[in-house]
Amino acid sequence: MVATGGRKPIRGTATPFFVALLLLGIISSAASSLPSWSLLEVTYTLLLALVAAHGVSSTLTGLSLRPERLIVLATATPIVLACFSAIIAIYASLLSNLPLRFPEPVGTYGNIRFFNQYQTWLLPFLATALALPNPLTRARRGFWIAFIATVGIFFWALYWRTGGRGTGYATLLATAAVVLLHGRAGIRHAMGMAALAAGGYVAYLIMFFHGGQGPTEHLLSTSPNGRLYLWRIAIEYIRLHPWLGIGPMQFAAIDTGLASHPHNAVLQWAVEWGLPAAALFVSGLGYLYFKWIRIARRLVTRDDSDIPPALVVAVTASLIAGGIHAMVSGVIDMPASQFMLVTVAGLAGGIALSAAPARAERDPGRLDFVTNVAVRALVLSASLYVGVFTAYDYWHRLHSPKPTSAVYLRNTYQPRYWLDGTLTGLTAHPLPPRVPRHSD
Repeated sequence: MVATGGRKPIRGTATPFFVALLLLGIISSAASSLPSWSLLEVTYTLLLALVAAHGVSSTLTGLSLRPERLIVLATATPIVLACFSAIIAIYASLLSNLPLRFPEPVGTYGNIRFFNQYQTWLLPFLATALALPNPLTRARRGFWIAFIATVGIFFWALYWRTGGRGTGYATLLATAAVVLLHGRAGIRHAMGMAALAAGGYVAYLIMFFHGGQGPTEHLLSTSPNGRLYLWRIAIEYIRLHPWLGIGPMQFAAIDTGLASHPHNAVLQWAVEWGLPAAALFVSGLGYLYFKWIRIARRLVTRDDSDIPPALVVAVTASLIAGGIHAMVSGVIDMPASQFMLVTVAGLAGGIALSAAPARAERDPGRLDFVTNVAVRALVLSASLYVGVFTAYDYWHRLHSPKPTSAVYLRNTYQPRYWLDGTLTGLTAHPLPPRVPRHSD
């Protein structure tokens, strides 16, 4: 997982930011009411960052992004798998004579909004799969286009079925952004997205809509659905604990009666890790965003680039859409979305490193050696902690009665990583004094 040589995404000026965030997370964990659980989130977040930066990016750099067939299949496979899962649910419904009940056929995600988060990252790559070369050597290109169009239309039909506002608005804004940023390449991307979205809506009407109010009505709603209430709780706790926050993952221990995260990535970092950590997070992420956009614009306009412009545009759109969606949802919390976050961020890093000018080879110095040892030690320590913690927690759940308190039962289905209301069962932080309980 850790690169042993060559160029690395985390280096130079990025290293102090990374180390400072890690230290702030450890200090905040030590000060929280559940240090072991807070440290779990710190180590897990550390592993996600290292996998994206030193795992995916470095691996892609080693491949030099030459095998376009591999890239096309990698971007299409997650979409095909999701569609295949939905098709199984549809056929099971037909064979059993039982009607599909909303949110089927995507109920296997536990919550349709988790599926929408997954779609936020993946929808931009559908237009890319249409534009990139056919990866199937023995099939005509027409077959590949028809296959991707069918899959894309069905994937969009599933979106219209669920009616996720965050995904829709984030995708729309990201598509508009790449049109402004990438010119003709962005326009081609937008046209492909529009065609698949329109085809998906027609397919949705044929397959799922039977009159009356459909899930797409949710798209027209202006209701915040409790988000303002969650934001108010977060802001009030930030006022009470501005420097170190209440501890990583500890928003899930607040008895909100509504959700285990504030539905805003910046507020989540501020309320849990503290304002200094949130400032580092926002500034570091902003720096990486602008650096990627500068690289992406150069790659799209270059005629001698080995990297397909359509892929660069799709990565830009996916990163922008994911960032926008994270401001109103738990994009950084849900495992399926985290997987796509790491994958897309790592793909961006791999493209950026591959496009960078080649540097003269030099012998690794003492600093490089120390850095490599430190990264390996971090990975080993974090992996060991997450593994031991998970094993102990699983054993403890098997041999201990489940909490029966009203707080735990009310929060049973509030996921945070792989947790379901556990923290409110262990220690429920009260609502801040100036925030009344939500009426819903």
